[in-house]
Amino acid sequence: MKRKYLDYFVPLVLLCLLFFGSWKLANHFYTKELLEQQEEFLTSNGELIIHRLDLNQLNSETNRAAIETFSKEAHDRITLLDAQGKILFDSTDPTLSGSRENRPEVKIVLNSNAVGSSVRYSTTLKTELLYTAQPIRSEDQTVGILRVAKRTSAFQPKTRNFQRTIFIILLLFYVFIYLIICYLIYQRNRPIETVLPVLQRMLKEPEKSNYVMQNSTQWQELYVTVNQISEQLNETYAAYTSTEEQFSTLFHELTIGVFIIDMDGRFVMVNPAMEELLQIGGAAHHYYWQVIEDNRFIQLIQQVLVDKNQVHQEISAKLPTSMNLDIRLRYIENEIKGDQIMGTVYDLTHVRRLEKIQRDFVGNVSHELKTPVTSLLGFTETLLDGAKDDPELTEEFLTIMQNDAKRLQRLIQDIIELSKDSEDLSEDRQTIELHYFLQQQIGLYQHLLKNKQITVTIDGAENCFYQTRLTFFQPIIKNLLENAVQYSPENSDITLSYRLADELVLTVTDHGIGMSKDDQKRIFERFYRVDKARARNSGGTGLGLAIVKEYSEILGGTVAVESHPKLGSTFTITLPNK
Repeated sequence: MKRKYLDYFVPLVLLCLLFFGSWKLANHFYTKELLEQQEEFLTSNGELIIHRLDLNQLNSETNRAAIETFSKEAHDRITLLDAQGKILFDSTDPTLSGSRENRPEVKIVLNSNAVGSSVRYSTTLKTELLYTAQPIRSEDQTVGILRVAKRTSAFQPKTRNFQRTIFIILLLFYVFIYLIICYLIYQRNRPIETVLPVLQRMLKEPEKSNYVMQNSTQWQELYVTVNQISEQLNETYAAYTSTEEQFSTLFHELTIGVFIIDMDGRFVMVNPAMEELLQIGGAAHHYYWQVIEDNRFIQLIQQVLVDKNQVHQEISAKLPTSMNLDIRLRYIENEIKGDQIMGTVYDLTHVRRLEKIQRDFVGNVSHELKTPVTSLLGFTETLLDGAKDDPELTEEFLTIMQNDAKRLQRLIQDIIELSKDSEDLSEDRQTIELHYFLQQQIGLYQHLLKNKQITVTIDGAENCFYQTRLTFFQPIIKNLLENAVQYSPENSDITLSYRLADELVLTVTDHGIGMSKDDQKRIFERFYRVDKARARNSGGTGLGLAIVKEYSEILGGTVAVESHPKLGSTFTITLPNK
């Protein structure tokens, strides 16, 4: 805006200076010309007077009378001087005397015998006068000097009128020129004044479309180009905003940790997954060594900072808990924002745990299958080698083989049960009466309960109906009850209790061997046994509680255990009632 006013102010100042300069110059030349004309006029009058004078007696009365008469007619001051510049007679003041040789006009006559002139203030008349002096010559000799003076006020009105006229003419002329200059400046600045606000709005609000709404044949191409730039900027900004939003959404929704570190070691960006791994909030703008506690992780970042390359490595880190992390670090050169390091961190802890569980599962399955199969093969070979001829031995071997085959059958059945999920079977929701259903499940173990003198009590309201997927619900009850019977001592009690409201809460409590806190953490793992020898002797497969956990989750519920060594255990199943 200041530049805009400056464009108009500078020409105005220059034109004002030119105007006053022109006016002064014109006034000077006019005044000079006017003075020259008056000098010629006074000189002519002086010559007329000289012709009337008696040159032999300059100081005669006749000459005085002639000078005084002419002075009255011409309204001029006439002074007669001798050849040395002394006053002989003055028409204004007859008593005036003295020498005037030091006056400029007189000096010129005395020095060069030429006509002299000057404009100065007269102390005698108290006004400004134009003086002309010319020599009075007789027979090629200067016998005197005639000085004629005229008041400048006599011709000043003409000068003022001329000055006023010149002033008005010059003023109009320069005003016209200034208007032309202003028009040219306006024409020059018009596209800038039109386009600049649009460009400023484009920078301030790139998400909006800004157009130049002008119809000018001279600047039409410029306006069209600006409008096209505005459209392209709007489209580019929209694409950039969309991409930025997509990137931000992707960055924050990624399940792997992603971060960016600048060359000062500060986190520029950290996604929530990375902050969850670090177990810290607001890690951005902090130094990485203030946030990351694992030394190996810090060393990898320092290595990339020094080598300016990329690193891919899996480490066992403490952040602050022990984890298996797959770390990828890449050095990124950025001339605008400075070089940076981008890192991705994938938590492999669960994957490695699953791999270990899988290896243990395969190993346990192999071992569990190998034991009965080896037993069957061994007894079969023994019978074929001749033991079948001994009836008692044959019966004993066949009994053992039958038990191993049944154990192998249960193991295969449990493995098949574990392989099921919610998609394997069609929706088979059935309504059951809980008290009656639990009595049926207890009846399946009546022979074993009678042998161990175990009493099972059901604690729950009768006529309590619950809708569920029986394919998954029945194995949960079967395995919990079977587990309680197996680990309960003789002459003990088992309690099955349930409460049905917004959800079904079912507990199975025994007074068996119980388990430690460490065992409780692993009790739902496949093939894990608290008392391995006893479980194997009782025919257990080690998969029952794993089935309970997986089927409870398939039905949308949870399973929990509370136990103390030698005091027994309580398993609680919580399932939704819908």
